[in-house]
Amino acid sequence: MSTPDERPDLTQPTVPGDIEDLEARLDINARVVLSAFAGGLAGLIAMTPVLLGLPALLGLFEADPLVSVTDLGRVIGVQPSLLLGLAVFLAGGVIALPLLFTVAGAFLPPREPRAARGIVFATIMWTGFVIAYRPGPRNVVLFAALSLAGHWVYGYALGAVMERLAYIPEHTI
Repeated sequence: MSTPDERPDLTQPTVPGDIEDLEARLDINARVVLSAFAGGLAGLIAMTPVLLGLPALLGLFEADPLVSVTDLGRVIGVQPSLLLGLAVFLAGGVIALPLLFTVAGAFLPPREPRAARGIVFATIMWTGFVIAYRPGPRNVVLFAALSLAGHWVYGYALGAVMERLAYIPEHTI
């Protein structure tokens, strides 16, 4: 578990001189980035029962949204497929979103517990997910509720793993 001693001291000036000489900074290193990737993977694993398992059990899971997300690939000659859709989904959850959280998480509430910032982040990201992956008109409300719950699970896991393995960066200005 991270201790305050492991986190960089962002309260001290980063340049010599007066307090007015402070620069904005955000301490991100390889350990933070790798812990974000691990958090993204843990988040995807944790959200799978809520986002895929429960809808499949209720007969609500539809693969078409995963395929339609890859339609843009036609521009470069790549045919949409379920496998490509899963790859995009996994790459987003393990690489893209954790990298974005590494930077954006420093500016999100709450101050404590810091891991809960992942829930705020995931709620914001959910707004794009619910549009991109929405099923047909059937069960839209249930899809929205389950996908939001899944994103909260993902966000908490992302934040908790990052905080445990390294820390969630904190901005200073």
